[in-house]
Amino acid sequence: MKRLVLAVATLLCLLLPTVAYADDPYNPLQSACGSGGGVGGSSACTPDGSDPITGKNGILKKASLILATIAGITAVIIIIVGGFRYITSGGDSAKAASARNAIIGAVVGLVIIAAAETLVVFVVNRIAK
Repeated sequence: MKRLVLAVATLLCLLLPTVAYADDPYNPLQSACGSGGGVGGSSACTPDGSDPITGKNGILKKASLILATIAGITAVIIIIVGGFRYITSGGDSAKAASARNAIIGAVVGLVIIAAAETLVVFVVNRIAK
């Protein structure tokens, strides 16, 4: 019961700020990135007024996608190596447990990578509005 209360409290703490400021998202480059390319020819924006940092194809989305792809490929390689080690353990319980732990860790890593990528996209989309 204590874990359930802690989980609900954590979710509320994480989601409450997004609900409270749903109508007023913070955009640090809002004054620089107006329609028509920004104020006074600012180089912080593209000619169509989109933000190159948090925009649709901004640096944050591209960087998070590259990092998530590299981490995902690494996790899949660890799963393959762990599976090979599990198959070739030859009945040795220590080797089998080590391989199983590597596979479980890589799968948990994939879940964390997917959640992190989703969180980054969500936050960037909220900032870009």
